[in-house]
Order: sequence, then C-alpha cells, then structure tokens
Amino acid sequence: MKLMNAYRKINKLELPKITKFNHHYYTAILRVPHWPSKVYDCMVAGGGLNLMASGTSSKTQMDCAILGVSQRCLYHCEHCYEYFNLSGNDRVPVEKWQEVINKLQKRGVSIIVLSGGEPMLRYEELLVLLESSDKNLSDFHIHTSGYGVTAKKARALQVAGLHAAGISLDDFRQAGHDAFRGYPGAWQEALQAIQCFRESGIFPYLNVCLTKNFVKSGGLWELLNLAKDLKVGIMNLLEPRPYGRYMGVDSDELFSDEERTVAMNFFEEANRSNTYKGHPFVSYIHYYERPEYFGCLMGGLSHLYIDSKGNVQPCVYLPVSFGNILKEDFHNIYSKMKKATPGPLYGQCPSICLAKTINTKKNQGLPLPVPYREIEGEWKNIFPH
Repeated sequence: MKLMNAYRKINKLELPKITKFNHHYYTAILRVPHWPSKVYDCMVAGGGLNLMASGTSSKTQMDCAILGVSQRCLYHCEHCYEYFNLSGNDRVPVEKWQEVINKLQKRGVSIIVLSGGEPMLRYEELLVLLESSDKNLSDFHIHTSGYGVTAKKARALQVAGLHAAGISLDDFRQAGHDAFRGYPGAWQEALQAIQCFRESGIFPYLNVCLTKNFVKSGGLWELLNLAKDLKVGIMNLLEPRPYGRYMGVDSDELFSDEERTVAMNFFEEANRSNTYKGHPFVSYIHYYERPEYFGCLMGGLSHLYIDSKGNVQPCVYLPVSFGNILKEDFHNIYSKMKKATPGPLYGQCPSICLAKTINTKKNQGLPLPVPYREIEGEWKNIFPH
C-alpha cells in the first residue's frame, strides 16, 4: 500500500523532460546527479531513488548539502539570506571545509553545492576544495552571481572537478536584475558566466529568486524565453522567505498563495506543454515539497545547509543552528539535527511557521542563526506527536 501511494505521488508530477549536456542526462529535480556516472550509481546504492522513504533505512543517501564557503560579497541583493553573516574576511578555513566535505561524502551525499556569499571571491580555494574531494561520490555545483567568472577560471574549475553551475538571474531585463542584485553590471556578469561555464563543459542552470511583482507581471515567461536563448539546462525557481534582508517582513507580503499559484501553473505548463518542448525545464523545490508530494525534507532528509560562519542549519531558508563546525564535530551536529527532524514534515513550510518566533528571538538579542535549544519547544510543536 505504501509503495503504491508513493508511486501515485511521484507519477502525479508528470515531468517528462530530460535534458542532455556533454553526453550526460539531467532530470527536472536538481538534487538528482547526472547520469550515467559513478555518482548516480552511488546515489542508487544509498536508496536515493526511494524518494518517499526519507528518514528511513531505505534511503540513507542525502540529496544535497549547500556550503556557504565565502562570507564575502560585493553585491547588495534585495533578499540576501547571508546578510547577517557577510564580512570582509572568511571565518571558516579551507582545511575545515575539506574535513566537512570528506565527512559528508562518507555519509553519502549526491550533490555538494559551493555557495556563499560569493564563492568566486575564494576562487583559488575553490580549486583546492574540488581537487581534494572525491568526484565519484558527489557532483559538485557552484551557486554564484557570476561575479568574476572568466573563460580561464571556468576551464580551471571544470578540470578541478566542478560539474554544474547555478547562476543567479532574477529578471529578463538588465535594469531589473541589476536593481534586485544591488550591483550595476550584475546582468552582464551573469550572462558572461553562463557562457563561460557552458563553453568549458560545466552544466549551467539559472537560480531565480521569485518576487511578487515579477511573478504577477508575467515575467517568468519572458525569462524562460531568455533562458532558452542562453542555452541553459534548467530554470530553478526559489521562493522568498522572511529572513536575511527580508527579516521581519510578513510572509504573505513577500509571496502569497496568489503568486504561488501563478508560479506553480507556470511550472506545470512549461514542463508539460509541447509548446515549450525546446525550452529549458523548470525546477521548483517548493512544488515538490508540498504536503501532497514529498513534504519538507530539511535537516538532512534530503538537504542541509552550512552557513558561511560554519553553523549547521536544516535549510538555507531556516536560520536555526544545531552547532558550529568550528567548535564541534560535524557528525555530532548532524546526529542532533536528524534526531530533531525524524521524518518529512507534511504541513506548512517550517521557515514560515517559525518566522515570528525567530524574529522575536533576534529582537531579544539572540544571534542569528538562533541556537536550536532556544526554540526547541516551538520546533517540536510543528511535528505531529
């Protein structure tokens, strides 16, 4: 019965698109590694295809770990989730990131994303991290604004083992994107990066931070057409959450059910309609993690986040720390987080339902991310008893 229920849920997604790049294939779920590859084989061996079995012994493989390897950034993005962490210096040394990557790979993680801040500001250290990691166990991605990417650097990253690059592009208009990113020239940097990564053999995709006005204006369709012209493989939609520079903003003011419905309709039509068969496919993690599908898979069930100060968080969008890799062994931190997150959460996104509590704790003088012990009661209340 459980198997049939899982099959129905997966089948309802009806996402037939597969894209090919450099003799490899990619699906609409960015957390699945490229095929054929040894990484894909490792993912299957760890139960990674048991999509409905997160939190059980049938799926020991973690899909994705995002590492904020840089505290530095020259942009002033409207949403910036690392806003309270940004600094002129990087606190976590490359040796510690190497150690954590090694431990993640021993646990089994399909995709490791090097993010920030702006990771290209640690370009030389990115090469060290890539060269010292096992590319047969994990695909390595970078999430970048595109700042400082050149053809020479992209080729070096590819040789070192970078497999894919998510480049931020939030508007089909140059003025709109530059304004959102708070940096004149951000648009040109992004477009150049896309070209450099693609020509170097690194799979390029777009990371799109959704905003209320952009979605309601119909801009998603224009951006999809641009994505096709840019020859990217995937357009990855990311909903805003009331943290970072959006801290204290009401969730519905940021992105209400009205905009969410528009985005979901776009996701379905763009992926299913023959009209857009030649366009990049659209990925939308908030669509997959709805209660009627997989549920929220934070806390290592599918994904986790380590911020640029070394705090281990269940999700990029949820500033709750279970410990810091500079002060405590990663395995111990991970075990605490898994105990607090025993299985998928079939309800409202925890980053939304805990937003007021976290904002209150911040206003009381607690640091961000808020230590888990400070909200343990509220945390347990969001899980069914």
